This record gives sequence, structure tokens and C-alpha cells, in this order.
Amino acid sequence: AKRLIELGGAYVCTCSKEEIGRNRAAGTRCACASRPAEEQLELWERMLAGDFEEGEAVLRLKTDIKHPNPSVRDWIAFRVIDTERHPHPLVGSKYVAWPTYNFACAIDDHLMGITHILRGAEHEINTLKQKYIYEYFGWTYPTAIHFGRLGIEGAILSKSKIREGIRAGLYTGYDDIRLATLRALRRRGILPEAIRELMMHVGIKASTARISLENLYSTNRKYLEAKANRYMFVPHPLKLKLRTGSSELIARIPRHPSYPERGVRELKLAAPSGYCEVYVPQDDVAHLPTGSELRLLGLANIKLLNLSTAEVVNLDVDYARTKKLPIIQWAPAEEAVPAVVLMVKEGTLVEVKGVAEPGVTELKTSEHAQLYRFGFAILEDRHSFRFVYTHA
Repeated sequence: AKRLIELGGAYVCTCSKEEIGRNRAAGTRCACASRPAEEQLELWERMLAGDFEEGEAVLRLKTDIKHPNPSVRDWIAFRVIDTERHPHPLVGSKYVAWPTYNFACAIDDHLMGITHILRGAEHEINTLKQKYIYEYFGWTYPTAIHFGRLGIEGAILSKSKIREGIRAGLYTGYDDIRLATLRALRRRGILPEAIRELMMHVGIKASTARISLENLYSTNRKYLEAKANRYMFVPHPLKLKLRTGSSELIARIPRHPSYPERGVRELKLAAPSGYCEVYVPQDDVAHLPTGSELRLLGLANIKLLNLSTAEVVNLDVDYARTKKLPIIQWAPAEEAVPAVVLMVKEGTLVEVKGVAEPGVTELKTSEHAQLYRFGFAILEDRHSFRFVYTHA
């Protein structure tokens, strides 16, 4: 700052805040700028010594006083701060003259040897302001790349609004799955590869870009499709008693239909008296009339006798295909695992309670799964088998 004064590039201004505003608006440089260098340096030393109160003196950089943007006109480089009332978190009240953002950034960038500056398009005017300092000192300004904001449709990305929402209890934290923070996306099971691919697709642009969550889901689905094994989760379960006509039913469920090398899960339903029990989604059967036929995924074709009983028609897959039977997921009643899926519905956190097949016990915390006829999810808590819904 002292060197800038000596170069004639800065001056101490003792005008009031209102006077500075009026002069800027009129494109007029105040009389403070015409003081001789010796007097400017004396005033600067007094600023450092704390002889001025807040607002009584500032150090201003000489720029284009007629610049179209008034904020560029002789912008303020240093202010006096009452650090007794507002102590600095690190140095307390040791200093009273403090650099403004643009002065500090310009000097720091030079001292640290910064060669490239990447920042938002809203900082273009700050780049212009900081270039004046480089020009006075004869420094080469770094390459500056400005990019527009990236918005996600239907999501709040403003850090201040998110923070206010957390304080007000609107959100549970920065990982609330209603948000689009990286922590929230990770908790939902959005993969880094998907975010990276979408960012590379959008690219760096000076204009603001908006993406939809559906685009992100589509990209993520491409990666999850191969990664996530398949499991059966039964939301809002209804217990159904099956008349089997045999002492045992066996289902062989592939972990992934496209990767047979991952093996199958074998689910055995003992029916010593010709009956066994399974859980099925209530919403799939509650509206069906008596006599309706369904296929239990990988197990058998059944006919509803009433809302609590059904009989096995046969095990033939071709029969189900020919008759175009609805295929629904299920879980053996004796081995069903209580589970819950946390998801967002109309902006509200909802816990969908149900049961899952025993195969989910092979999942590890944070492992991805595709729940048949429900969607992709990630296991958040293995003890309570709490999943977080990712997307369809």
C-alpha cells in the first residue's frame, strides 16, 4: 500500500461515505487525491496507528474515474475497522487498517505465483479492479477464466439459504436428501462418476447453465445398472397364505440378470402341511378381484382366493408370459427382514416401511442395490436395514 502511494496510484480519502458516493456517481475525483505524496504517506501512517475512527479515512486506488461502472471508480483498498468492538478471530485488535477483498486477492495471487484464476462470472468486475494493481507494479496478470453459475432445477444451491434452512429446522443438515449438496447427493447414492460426466458435458461457460435432476439420474443410472445387484423389498406388506400342493417351494433369484457369474440366491419356503406364507405389496393385490392370477418373482404363479389366501397354480414361467401375468416382488414370511426406505415425496421426507428378502443381509453399509419394482437405493444403516432412495 505504501509503495502504491509513492507511485501515485493510491491516496488517503477523508471524505464521508456520502461524499464518496456522490463523487463516484458524478465521475469526479475528490480533492483528497491532489494532496502531495508526503502528506498522503503521513495520513497512511496515521491510519495504521489508529488515529482515525471507522469511516473517517480510507485508502483508495486511482483508477478510471469515468469508468462506466461506478464501483470501479477509485475503489477502496483499505478501511479502518474498530477491532476493539470487532476483533479479528486470529489477531484480535492488533491491526486497525484492513485490506478489502480486491486488494488482498490481487496481492495474495501475486505473492503465491498464481498463474490461472478460475471463478464465477460475477467476479469479472473484480478481475478488472485487481488488474489496476498489477499495472501499477508492472506485474503480469494471471489468466482469468470466468464461468457462469450451475443451477439444478428444483434445488436450492445457495449456501446462505441452506444454512438458514438448517438453523430454522427446515432441513436436517447439509446431507438432507432434499438438497443438492455433494453430501446429500452422496447420501442418496449418486456416484462421483455420474457427477463428473455431467460436469464435463455441461462444460465451463460464461453464461449460467441449468441442469435437471432427471439428467443427473439418467447418467447415474447408467453406472448403477451394472454396479447394483437386485433384491426384493416389499413396501406396505400384506401377508399371504399360499396353498402349495407340495412340501417345499424353491426360488432362485439372480443377483444380477446381466452378470450370471455373480450367482443366485436360493430362497426355500417350507410347506410341511401344504401351506407357506409370504409378504406381498398390499397395493398390488388389494384392488384385485378373487380369482386374479399373479406371478411371484422367480417362484410361482398364484391365484388369489381372497385378500389373505392364494393357491399355487404352477411354477411355469412360460405360463406367466403367455397369460401376461403381473410379476410382483415378495419376501418369505418366516425370514423377512424389516426394512425402511427414506425418500422424498413432494418436498417432504417420507419413510416407506416394509420387509425385504433375507438376501439383503449380504449387503454392506453404503452398498448400492436395485430394489425390484421400487428403484435404486443405498443401504445407509445395516443394523436397521435403512435404505435411502436414489431414483427409479
